[in-house]
Amino acid sequence: MANGRYEITQTPTGEYRFTLMTVSGKPIAHSGTYKTLAVCKKGIASLRINSDAPLCDKCELDMIEAATLTTSPSEIKCPKIELFKDPQALGGYNFFVYAKNGSVIASGEGYGTKTRCLEAIASLRYIAFSAETYIKEKT
Repeated sequence: MANGRYEITQTPTGEYRFTLMTVSGKPIAHSGTYKTLAVCKKGIASLRINSDAPLCDKCELDMIEAATLTTSPSEIKCPKIELFKDPQALGGYNFFVYAKNGSVIASGEGYGTKTRCLEAIASLRYIAFSAETYIKEKT
């Protein structure tokens, strides 16, 4: 069984967020902010459930393919994990994990290559369900 961890931290404004970490302590995915600890824990539960969602690779489409599709990759039903080119990420690749309701549960770190991004998604899928949850104390 994979042993990663979810680290819950409180922001300076009193909201909560989580980070999914590998066994070695490397972050894989980050959540947005949640108003309460209970709702943050529900976000973790949602990531556990949706970590095996289908992959929607938006990087694979060229202009001709995109023009011939009746359903765009962004219209693929949720839950899903969406891989995309991200000009703000170092190297340009990232991912979002979407819940069934279409909300973003978590996002990646930003990766230098598509291969590294796919490896991060594979790690997320491997450890998300069994990772333990820790609440990080304020420093």
